[in-house]
Amino acid sequence: MGKLTEYAKLLTFHQWGVSCLTAVFGALSTGMFNFFTLGIIAIIGVLATVFGAVFNDYLDVEVDKQSEDLKDRPLVKGSIPSINALYITILVTILAYTIIFVGMYSKIFLFSYKSILALSLAAIFATIYNIYGKKFAGSDILVGLAAALYCLFGALLVSESIGFLTIIIVLIVFIQIFYMNSVIGGLKDADHDYKTNTKNIAYALGVKVKNKDFFIPITFKIFGLSLRLSSAILIFLPFFYLQNFPYEIWQPIIIVIMYIGILYASLKLLSLKIFDRDNIRRLISIQTFLRYIVVPIMLFSFLGYKIALFLILFPFVWYAIFNRIIYGSLLKPKRM
Repeated sequence: MGKLTEYAKLLTFHQWGVSCLTAVFGALSTGMFNFFTLGIIAIIGVLATVFGAVFNDYLDVEVDKQSEDLKDRPLVKGSIPSINALYITILVTILAYTIIFVGMYSKIFLFSYKSILALSLAAIFATIYNIYGKKFAGSDILVGLAAALYCLFGALLVSESIGFLTIIIVLIVFIQIFYMNSVIGGLKDADHDYKTNTKNIAYALGVKVKNKDFFIPITFKIFGLSLRLSSAILIFLPFFYLQNFPYEIWQPIIIVIMYIGILYASLKLLSLKIFDRDNIRRLISIQTFLRYIVVPIMLFSFLGYKIALFLILFPFVWYAIFNRIIYGSLLKPKRM
């Protein structure tokens, strides 16, 4: 079981319930509600998640060794040979494209060159970031573009036309992943990024850690909050500008309340004076939890309560169960 657990950590098995749904949201935004088709897209999502996580760990193993907090990662401590991570990356890539082409020829998906192009560009941007991302500031845009294109890929698999709702969700995904990488990633890794001369937006704007003292300049705070507010504006667009978008009055009210919580946690994170990774993880988890639920709440009436409730509950039930099995904790995040 020890080796199996190590591979589960490497593959980020506990996160599959959330990370497999990016392309699923793209498909749902087009009105695709076929459970089997969505399930196949979710499987492709798992493979894409493994590709990104494992390849990133493979390339960053030497950097991660500089942080005491990351010493238990499988590649860092050597419980899994680094070359195995490369083999896994190649294998999941082949499997993903095989499933897509089989799905197209069997009429599960549309035969769309656009969807293949979107997925391939997403993989290329993610790969460029993984290889060169720490060498120039602003590379986090590549991760955001990769995630946005992957969401678009899910829509193009099942629909020939892309509507306003799909565009909004794709943009929301872009901003969220860009924020996660540039703001959250920049803050949580600030204690060791400078040791490897990592160049990112946080470092460029002056974020630094010295003897546990955390320095977060006002320019970086404005940058992070601007992304949060941009995302909030996009969330409310369907209610006011999309004709015939179904919703009940409680939905925007709940979203306002949730965004107050998101902004509060964001402000707390950006106001930290002491670098405490556990506290940073807690504030990240609050933001991630609330931010994920916002989209299903926005789409609640559009999707129907059964699908919407499934999208809200399933990822967190999955995470709690497998985080407990793998790490011994129901909710405490370990891979950050």
